[in-house]
This record gives sequence, C-alpha cells and structure tokens, in this order.
Amino acid sequence: IMVRQVEDEIGVINMAIGAAHAGVRAMCATSGGGFALMTEGLGMSAMMETPVVVIDVQRAGPSTGVPTKTEQGDLWQMLGAGFGDFPKLIAAPTDILDCFSLVPEMHNLADRFQCPGIILGDLLLSEGRSSVDPKQLNFDTKIDRGELIVSSDATNGKNTYKRYKITQTGISPRAIPGVPGHTHTAATDEHDEDGVLISDEFTNPVKRRAMMEKRQRKVAGIEAAVQGPVLTGAPTADVTLIGWGSTQGVIREAVEILNGEGISTNQLQIRWLVPLHGEVILKILKSSKYTIIVENNYSGQFARYLRSETSYVPNGYIRKYDGEPFMPHHIVEAVKEQLKGKTRETQLSVPMHEIMV
Repeated sequence: IMVRQVEDEIGVINMAIGAAHAGVRAMCATSGGGFALMTEGLGMSAMMETPVVVIDVQRAGPSTGVPTKTEQGDLWQMLGAGFGDFPKLIAAPTDILDCFSLVPEMHNLADRFQCPGIILGDLLLSEGRSSVDPKQLNFDTKIDRGELIVSSDATNGKNTYKRYKITQTGISPRAIPGVPGHTHTAATDEHDEDGVLISDEFTNPVKRRAMMEKRQRKVAGIEAAVQGPVLTGAPTADVTLIGWGSTQGVIREAVEILNGEGISTNQLQIRWLVPLHGEVILKILKSSKYTIIVENNYSGQFARYLRSETSYVPNGYIRKYDGEPFMPHHIVEAVKEQLKGKTRETQLSVPMHEIMV
C-alpha cells in the first residue's frame, strides 16, 4: 500500500485517477469542503471509464462549519457531483464494521463497472469507537478487477483493440498502459470506440449518442450487482423507522425500547443510495402503518431524495442538525410525540440535545 499526502483535493483525485489508469487500485478521502474540489475529477473518471473510490466524511457544514461535529448533510452534493450524466456508485456505511467491509466491496464494483464509487461516511463513524468480534473481519476478500487487460494475447483484441468498444453491458475491456498492441487515448473529451476524440471531427452526434448510451447501460448491471435494503423486525409493526448510513445503531436501540414499551416498531436502513432500489423500498413500505424518516440534517435530504425517486412521502420526520448524533431516547420520545398527535399532516420532530456541563 502506498499513501501520499498531496497538496490539495484537486491534486488528490487526479493523482488517484492517474494511478488507477496505470492499473492499481486507488482511492482518496476528504470531507464535504474538500469533496467540492474533487467533483471535476469524478467527471474525468466517468469519461475515461477509469475507476476511483472516494470517501467523504460528512461534518456539520456549510463551509468550515463545525469541523469536529457530525452531520448527514452531504447527500445531495454526492448525488449531483460532477456535471453531465454518468453512472456512479454511492453507499453509506451503517457502522464501523461496515466501513471495513464496504471499501473492498466498492473497489470491486468500481473496477467491474469502470466508474467512480463514493463512500458517504460521517464524523460519527470516522472518529467513533466500536467493539468488533475479530471473526467478523474478513481479510480474504474476493478481488474482482473486472475486464482488465494486463498482458497481450490473441484473445483480447491485440492490434484491433477498442478501448471503448460498444457492448451490451456497457463495459469495455480496459487495458493498462504499456500492453503491446493496446495503444489508446484516454482523455476527458468524448471519443469513439478507438478512443479518438470526436471533437477532432467537429463533433459527431451519432458517435456521441452511441457512447453516452453505452456508458449508461452499466446502470442496469450495477442495480443487479448491489443488494437492496431489507426490513428488520415484524412486517406488521405499527411504526417503521427509516434511516440511512450511520443512524442504524441508534435506530436499532430505539426500536428495542419502543417494542419493550408495547409500541411495535421495525426498521428499514438504507445502505446503498445509488442505486437506490426504489421499487424494493416501496414494496417494503407498502404494508407499513406509520413511517418516520430519521436523519442528521436540517432539510431532510434523504426524504427529498426518496420522494424524487419514488414519490413516497412518510407520515413523519425526525431530524437533528446541532452537530451531535442522535441518542436512543431522542427517537423514542419523538415517536411517542408523533403517535400521540397523529394527524393527516406530516409531522416533524427536532430533538434538543442535552448540554452536559
């Protein structure tokens, strides 16, 4: 493993993409402000179809904000990162063990589909502590480099190599630089199958459309490769708590307390944000009686995302944006408050964090 401290976030992501282009696995990490500088690099990764993994550790923003406090306020920045349409992967680890598991999983998927992958963590996880059974740590993870060409032979297109060959899956064989017979151009301009820049032909709309559709065909493969969310608890529960990322543990504790007090509750935790598996989520929530989305931000970023993708609107929201994470009693009290004042109107609870002196 080689670790480099680079001068800024623009240099970081470009160096990581360059390393990936040369054939190694590469990743970089930052927080929300630094990620803002990396977004142009994500577009380069997508156009060159060179995989790169980026970790964003969310903190309380905007700008420098409260850099030592946690929040889930970067979701929409991740969704819109990089201009133009291109496939990407976004996942939010649910606990510290999942941080360990998600990194190789994301590398495998980014390599396989030759696109950028984003791991959306937060300060609660990055600076948190957790006891983990060593048996749960898998150091023998399967490595899937996808269609990577590292040597020349008659079966992989020698002398007729097309780096961006149009395929049914949208995935084209990727040769690392220096493989004999596999010379090609990798650049940020649009290109044809050979890698020749179509801007040199004064733009070719037929080739442009063909390459755009080729890249977007990866989306179907990505959706099939990523597991959808699963409901935890009794499907017939009176309350369903929906969370994403690091809120998994605190919601689980709140569910246990509520069930112990006679309020039947289950949990739907979202790990994969892109792809979202909206149809799976709707199928799960179809039988839910009262749903509440729990998240650590002011505007309900996941709630808005879910609505934009599925038109689903929950019965209530619990949000916290004071820089501190949820405690179980915050969620328990908010659920009781909403059930007590049940109306046709969507309800919002904003728990107050107790200041310890």
